[in-house]
Amino acid sequence: MGILGPGGLLDDALCHCVSMTTFEPYPGLARLSTPASPPGPTEPRPGPGARLLTALTQGARLGLPLTCAGCGRWETVLCSDCLALLTAEPLEVQHAEAAGDLTVVAAAPYTGPVREMILAWKQGRRQDLDRVMARVGRRCGRWWAQRTNPTVLTDGSGLLVVPAPSGLARRAAGRLVAAALADDVARGVAHGWGEALIDAAAPGARGGGAKPPDTASPQVLSADLLRRSRGRGSGSAHQRGRSARQRRVNRADPPRVLAPVAGREVLLVDDVVTTGATLGACRRALEQAGARVLGALVLACTTTGPHTRRGLLPRGLATGDQACAHATSRPSVR
Repeated sequence: MGILGPGGLLDDALCHCVSMTTFEPYPGLARLSTPASPPGPTEPRPGPGARLLTALTQGARLGLPLTCAGCGRWETVLCSDCLALLTAEPLEVQHAEAAGDLTVVAAAPYTGPVREMILAWKQGRRQDLDRVMARVGRRCGRWWAQRTNPTVLTDGSGLLVVPAPSGLARRAAGRLVAAALADDVARGVAHGWGEALIDAAAPGARGGGAKPPDTASPQVLSADLLRRSRGRGSGSAHQRGRSARQRRVNRADPPRVLAPVAGREVLLVDDVVTTGATLGACRRALEQAGARVLGALVLACTTTGPHTRRGLLPRGLATGDQACAHATSRPSVR
């Protein structure tokens, strides 16, 4: 059997083929729904090498001083200044031309301390940032939900939050950062829509006493259902160090969709956007499979001159140079 939600029984193939998390937002609490079948081979598990690396990293930290992952300040995982860069007002990305007209929103510009934080987290050097990034993901999801009416879900079957596909090396290492981020974005969206229903039922909102909502809050699903194709243009090679044109070519082929998504609305999630090539390829794959992509949320976007909308830049960060100046203001070692 599949997962029963407000929209009815979900496709068994979707439940059996992918790692899925279901969030029931009303009355404001998220609930984890276990897939009907045992985890299949598509759900990566950290191998012995990944577990050994984690143990060595944690052991090394016992003998090393704790420093901020963004600026290097002593005795803190993340200082208040660097945390503020991730929790400011999200910004709409204007330079991701390869994503077409897809609306892409980022939590912060990918520069200075933010770049240091995300790189350390992605590479597994700072797994102590997991909770921080989870908080940022939930905040972004809630922010998106507050600005998106659930009526955009045409068939009432809920929202799919889908991460960009990770490469084989990252899957083997168990560092599926986009999938983890998608889970937290889904939690944030579920809470945001649940809060809207609670507010609508509050005294004064309906001209009387509190009443339950007339309709159930939409189901929010986090589903890791995209996989990179193989061959030229499949995106199997890293994007790091490539030009804008090379990035577009490297992500030219859309990824594979592992389960039926026809008629469903999707919110894409990724860690960093540069040209939008990855998000554009994911959108094409999902739309070719019959889904409708509503937008994308990312942790950070690269700064490319005037292409980032000024009015949406986080408070206290007018330019990338200011963030870099903060990154270089490290305490002196005595």
